[in-house]
Amino acid sequence: MYCDWPTLGRCCFCMPLRRGVITFGYINLIFSAFMVGIYSYSVHADFGLFAIYHGTSVGVSIPEEVCVFIYCVEVVFSAVLLYGAHKKLILYIKTYYYFAVTTTVASVLIQILDFAVSVSSRMGFYMVFEVLPLMFAALAIQIYLIILIRSLLKKMEESGPHGYENQLQQIVYEGKVETNGVYDPTVVPVDI
Repeated sequence: MYCDWPTLGRCCFCMPLRRGVITFGYINLIFSAFMVGIYSYSVHADFGLFAIYHGTSVGVSIPEEVCVFIYCVEVVFSAVLLYGAHKKLILYIKTYYYFAVTTTVASVLIQILDFAVSVSSRMGFYMVFEVLPLMFAALAIQIYLIILIRSLLKKMEESGPHGYENQLQQIVYEGKVETNGVYDPTVVPVDI
């Protein structure tokens, strides 16, 4: 059965696509930098924090140094996304796209394994209900960001790196516009 990902034209139904990806990139960068600070403080003060990444918590204890490393990598790739989105560089955006897909799939697989292990114990069963809403919320946001980035990549590959985006035309006319900015030849002006 053939299934295709949706192609979005706007971010959150109000912002242009590229501006929305840049906004999500900055939010992701700020959150990742915040988490680097939290886990760095945890390493310094010897707290016992759980590892949480994209809403996925791991029941086994992972050293906080690993969490600091994971979020530092996230900061670097968020910077790559922002640089690519600002400069309209497809290679940088694709790099972040592949990183986001692999980390999302890995975090979902880890969470499924963690749920399977924790259901066997009585205390872990309650943890499933505490962590499940956080995991679904983070997963939904991450999948939405992946769909946005994929739509932006598709749009940039069709129009080229120097394509002009007429935002008013996107709202008024939903038809196909050629890459040179000319409307579809089936459009007939109507006199009012």
